Amino acid sequence: MTQVQDILPLSPLQQGLFFHALHDEHDVYTAQVTLDLEGPLDAARLRDAAERLLVRHPNLRAAFWHEDLSRPVQVVPERVELPWREVSGGDPDAVAAEERARRFDLARPPLLRFALVRLASDRHRLVLTNHHILLDGWSTPLLITELLALYLGAEAAPAPPYRDYLAWLNRQDRAAAREAWDRALDGVDGPTLVAPAATAPVPPGRVRTELDPETTRALTRLARRRGVTVNTVLQALWGILVSRLTGRDDVVFGAIVSGRPAELPGVERMVGLFINTVPVRVRLSPGEPLGELLERLQDEQAELLPHHHLGLTEIHRGVLFDTVTVLENYPFDPSAADTALGDLRLTGFGSADAHHYPLALAAVPGDRLVLRLDHRPDLFTGEQAERLLGRLRSLLTALVADPEVPVGRLGVLDEAEHRQIVEEWNDTGAPPPGRTLPGVFEASAARDPRATALVDGGTVLTYGELNDRADRLAGLLRERGIGPERLVALVLPRSAGLVVAALAVGKAGGAYLPVDPGYPAERIAYMLGDAAPSLVIDEAFLSGAEPVMAGTERPAETGTESESGTGIGAGTGAEAEREAGARIDLRHPAYVIYTSGSTGRPKGVVVTHEGISAFAEFQRDRLGVGPEGRVLQFASPSFDASVMEMLMAFAAGAALVIPPAGVYGGAALAEVLEHERITHALIPPAALASVPEAPLAGFRTLVVGGDACGPDLVDRWAPGRRMINAYGPTEATIAATMSGPLAPGEIPPIGSPIRAARVYVLDGWLRPVPVGVAGELYLAGPQLARGY
Repeated sequence: MTQVQDILPLSPLQQGLFFHALHDEHDVYTAQVTLDLEGPLDAARLRDAAERLLVRHPNLRAAFWHEDLSRPVQVVPERVELPWREVSGGDPDAVAAEERARRFDLARPPLLRFALVRLASDRHRLVLTNHHILLDGWSTPLLITELLALYLGAEAAPAPPYRDYLAWLNRQDRAAAREAWDRALDGVDGPTLVAPAATAPVPPGRVRTELDPETTRALTRLARRRGVTVNTVLQALWGILVSRLTGRDDVVFGAIVSGRPAELPGVERMVGLFINTVPVRVRLSPGEPLGELLERLQDEQAELLPHHHLGLTEIHRGVLFDTVTVLENYPFDPSAADTALGDLRLTGFGSADAHHYPLALAAVPGDRLVLRLDHRPDLFTGEQAERLLGRLRSLLTALVADPEVPVGRLGVLDEAEHRQIVEEWNDTGAPPPGRTLPGVFEASAARDPRATALVDGGTVLTYGELNDRADRLAGLLRERGIGPERLVALVLPRSAGLVVAALAVGKAGGAYLPVDPGYPAERIAYMLGDAAPSLVIDEAFLSGAEPVMAGTERPAETGTESESGTGIGAGTGAEAEREAGARIDLRHPAYVIYTSGSTGRPKGVVVTHEGISAFAEFQRDRLGVGPEGRVLQFASPSFDASVMEMLMAFAAGAALVIPPAGVYGGAALAEVLEHERITHALIPPAALASVPEAPLAGFRTLVVGGDACGPDLVDRWAPGRRMINAYGPTEATIAATMSGPLAPGEIPPIGSPIRAARVYVLDGWLRPVPVGVAGELYLAGPQLARGY
């Protein structure tokens, strides 16, 4: 480097770009403009004009140093050699791409270079490539205009130095600016992020659209009537879109501002990096008319205008946003330049810039307002970016049509998206012909009463035998007043006795409350006291004792094991007694399951027969259960997964297999799966993770649910069988959604709605959110529980 002429500080944005250049593996902050020129061109004279630019603007010769310094500086040598190359023939786009791909060394000036591509004797493309730390989008057109003027031999006035701006910046009251920004951002609840944290920067993708002249004029008139700028309109609508993407009604994004203070003489002709990125906060209220939002946002931004000079790291420590907007009203008119060049005509003008944000919206004013969205292709596909831009365009159209529309009524889904999300994806069919919980079982018993229905150790019951035992107990229950809207508590472990009792209560018309006797005594006492069942059936009753009636107590010792079906009897029962069962309405309760109480006191969820019918049929078909199947009764009776297991077997005429007491995972569970020839099972991920690998050739279908299942478990268990992820709260009759068969390496989705169910993802204002946007899950359909 030649002798140093000047040493300058860095502007706030220059400091940020310098940091990225030092620490990012790929420096994406390379900008470029291209000019297509037709007519006679003197390449030597054009190069001379380019060299004079470096003389007129000392900051274009700057290098950026930081070693052994407390803060980085830009060092301006007296002169540097202009990087200039000429290429004859070849693909001009390839030359431009090659120029952009060459990384600048910030310590080796100048941080710009020219390439002139000769396409024919009278056709050329000029490529100017620079690091963004040197020039902003406003300065580059100024530089191009000046270059062409110098080429034509025009007298150029002295250029106002960039140093004047840096001196002005140093005189500003940064403390007052920090206070203003603190007030503006007070109460912001965390950063507004639309994408996960990215890795190394990548070149952006770009999509664009434009408004027709009529809509553009209408938008301009609307802004003028409201006393706001078009930029404010775009910021308000971008805020609404970001709100829909994040599910927040208080959002922050970045705005790229010109950074050129009007009070600084000659600032409009200065060349350098002036722009700054500042936060824009948009607080949304569903009842506020959109026009009033525009006016409020304009006033809020006007108050902060004097403080746009403060760097983003001083405005707020830490990440605030990951999207930015900019209005590109640059001082360059290609048609005017065409006129000024005489015999030489400017036939094409292109530009390319880059940034590290996942989404960056640019608006270019004109007869047709151009909207351009740059996106990180590793975070947003081109299709997703097109969809986002289309939503913004829809918001603009809605604003022009009715500026008084309340913000809460503005949708970002077009008609086709809304129809797909709300209607098509929830077109799950009508509920099947209604069957009660015992009715599902009885249908299979009628088809083949000799088929095996229940296996509990050495006890094996056919469908006919199990039906007879349940009928006999149902008659006893009816004698004690059990019928519709009456609750019977079953204080029983998983056993044949529990299954008989559950079916019997249903046949009598009542609802059962399963209570795991292994629960702490305090929890059992709470459940029985809160539910106030009409009757309590425990193992003592199954052994021949009288049932516990409401308001009485059984001695604490009830035993811990059941001799499957003991005390029920093996008689067939009279056919007339079987037909004497109470007529059950599908809206009557079938069972009551208590929640875990993780969000407060446990609550009893009252589930009706209406949801059971649709679920049983859907589950049978989705899981491929047939009469030859053997279904594991794995779940504790106090979880609704136990109901799912019974329905899985009984709806298909398959066998329900009850494992020995205490088998809840590990090698013992693997042994049960193999020894009992289990074909279908529902196993929570935590228990599944404890099971050692085994061939289990007959284990055809595995359902996971109750907790998140990781891809590692899918890798282990999906090959060779159907693996399904089921989701649903107790309040939605066991499961509201099921996935299709999972593939190894897949992160299990919760799947799609079961038959007759509907699933919606809504925002805080109860509007459907776009695909890929977080929201709250809402369930609807006949499977919803009656209440608590």
